Amino acid sequence: MKWKIFLIDLDGVLVGDKKLNPIKGAKEFLEVLRSKGIPFKVVSNNSTRPPSEIVKILREKGLELEEERFVSPLKVLPKYLMSMNIKRVLLIGMEPVKRYLMEEGIEVVEEHQVQGVVVAQDRSLDFYKLKLAVSAVFLASAKIIPVNLSRIVKDDDGLYFPGAGSVALMLKHATNYPDELPNLGKPSKEFIDYALDGLEGEEVYLISDDIYTDLLGAKALGIKTIFMTTGKYTRDELKRANFEPDLTFDSLEELMEHFGLKFSF
Repeated sequence: MKWKIFLIDLDGVLVGDKKLNPIKGAKEFLEVLRSKGIPFKVVSNNSTRPPSEIVKILREKGLELEEERFVSPLKVLPKYLMSMNIKRVLLIGMEPVKRYLMEEGIEVVEEHQVQGVVVAQDRSLDFYKLKLAVSAVFLASAKIIPVNLSRIVKDDDGLYFPGAGSVALMLKHATNYPDELPNLGKPSKEFIDYALDGLEGEEVYLISDDIYTDLLGAKALGIKTIFMTTGKYTRDELKRANFEPDLTFDSLEELMEHFGLKFSF
């Protein structure tokens, strides 16, 4: 029997906040998938920490996950930069990402004379860094490289802030940047192909709480979509987005029951 392949979003599906605290049923869900040999990977557009650090924190929180089952844009980023011969960058991003890039052989500086501007989530983004980024693109012809094209992110206090994609689009607009922005995150075809490498199954489902960044793009690629209301959006948002996913669930328990994956909570 060939199982479905599950690509499982991290934020809003398995964890409920920026501290990566697991949602009810997340631990059991992964245990069932693993015990039954169901092909899956956990996918995330998280751009605040290197993949190994995220997996380590998840394990400390009781969510067992092998590093090879976790895919984020930061796994793709160093290879992408090298393929573009970009070795010196300005980073809009957090300190752990800076350390990660430098460990991967990328020079990260705080000045505008760079080959690329890498845009990740940055909770200390200020006027000066934006000025450097605009100047890098406008004066030094630096490439704009968003880690993902996320539009909006929900914070732990229930409020929202612009995602990396929104900041990158602002830089593109401000500088009249002529190139199309790359998308190193989900649900770009490149990211999905990377995530599916080594997995065999009947059909692919993307499980996510994000209608705009994830599910609309996944449907365009012919991937089955599962919307979870456990994250940033309610069912009402489906009407505003004029989007109908293949399946919608209010909990991981409901999802497991639908696919006949029994587990006692």
